[in-house]
Amino acid sequence: MVSGGLGAGIPKTMSNSGATLGYHQDLTQTQSAENQIPRFLVLALLSAVLLFVSLRGRGLAGYDDSYFAHEAKEMVRTGDWWSVHFNGEPVLAHPPLFPWLVASSFKLFGMSDVAAKLPSALLGLGTILLTYFLTLELTGQAWLSLFAMLALASTQFFIKIATHAMTDVPFTFLFTMAIFFYVKGLTKSEFLTFLGLPLGLALLTRSVVGLLALGIILAHLVLTKRFRALRSPWLICGVALALALPSVWYASQYQLHGAAFLASHAEFLNSKIQVAPGAGRWTTIFNYPLALLKYYWPWLPFLVVGFVIEVRAALREKDQTAMLLIVWVLAVIIPFSFAATRYPRYILPVFPAFSILSAIALNRWLAGPRKRIFFSLACAIGCLAICLTLLFPPKARADDITRIAPVVEANSSPNQRILIYTYEDGRTDYLYQYLWYGSRYAQLPSSLNDLAATLLRSETATVIIDKESYKRLLPLMAGKAPKMLGQSENLICFRMP
Repeated sequence: MVSGGLGAGIPKTMSNSGATLGYHQDLTQTQSAENQIPRFLVLALLSAVLLFVSLRGRGLAGYDDSYFAHEAKEMVRTGDWWSVHFNGEPVLAHPPLFPWLVASSFKLFGMSDVAAKLPSALLGLGTILLTYFLTLELTGQAWLSLFAMLALASTQFFIKIATHAMTDVPFTFLFTMAIFFYVKGLTKSEFLTFLGLPLGLALLTRSVVGLLALGIILAHLVLTKRFRALRSPWLICGVALALALPSVWYASQYQLHGAAFLASHAEFLNSKIQVAPGAGRWTTIFNYPLALLKYYWPWLPFLVVGFVIEVRAALREKDQTAMLLIVWVLAVIIPFSFAATRYPRYILPVFPAFSILSAIALNRWLAGPRKRIFFSLACAIGCLAICLTLLFPPKARADDITRIAPVVEANSSPNQRILIYTYEDGRTDYLYQYLWYGSRYAQLPSSLNDLAATLLRSETATVIIDKESYKRLLPLMAGKAPKMLGQSENLICFRMP
């Protein structure tokens, strides 16, 4: 037992003084963190190199990557960092932290694909390092902490998302940091106030979804019967700080835009967290387990075993580390499983917990000498992965638009909106890519008929369209012949008249 503050009466499983997962670990095998510093540094270096060489992939993907990069570009171009703008209009739907990070990267390194992806990669590395320190706080075992760090750094899906200009990995970093400060706060109460900073920033990244981390913390306090902690002034200050940080920005947006801001933000949140309709809400419970079957290799068997170990420890031993990990997993997986939108990357905040669970199983399986052999082999495989990434960079994501954008710039005026129609009604990936790579704003016709009607009314218009749709557009043009300006593999740029 330890004594003092919120740590009073806490088993060693939640202590930061040589604690272990005692019910399934031999204390004689516990190795101090100081002896593992060289291995920690090697793994940190390999993780950094793997992440940053992966940034070399040419082009930003459509949708989120180009969307956020364009928002950040608008901040730098207009000098208005307080309000988010997209395609020449204010964005009232989502909060601004990630565009702030990308815009800061642009100011430091210039506008480029790499600079757009850099904040996510840096915070991806931060999440890997933080997983080590969180595991060490929970268990006191350096080998187990190294394995948790290794599991996250070698999860291909995590590394892939960390090289995209999207909010998922930055949100995961803030989410994990909030849990880390909570665990620190169980033995040193002042750290409970610090958890308010990452919670507040998480709310400025993913809005109310950031409250999931707070839900995990409160649920764990209740399950471990720390009811006095719920009234701790340090925790109350932390929650107040978490709410105060985003409130400043939200209040300013309401002052600027009134009820339109609240309506737009609520509509955005509803589109992300609404429950799947009808019978679909029950079939969705299989969505994320199936995604793990596809994406969570080679660690899936270890994750399953580790989860079973921790469930047994929670039920039989009332182990508080086990309770935290189980609550963490369930609090993320269950709500998102019933949401109407269920991309695998949405559950990325649970991946650090997955890594710890995988490490628990791996650490039990490997005897002392085998730990060193396994770690050395894993580092060798990491070096091979880096070499393969250097030799075979990721496929280019924006060849069509990067070829078409200069043609558009040369054949349109700066204040002219470009018409973009690709493949189907409402498809926006090429639109977002053009807004990032081009310097004009754009308009997305609602249908091919709408595009034809707009062109027949317009005195002049510059259009980007896919080749398939172009063939279907020509019969709708009442005999008017467009002037071909250029083309790429899949797209055509033309002007009317």
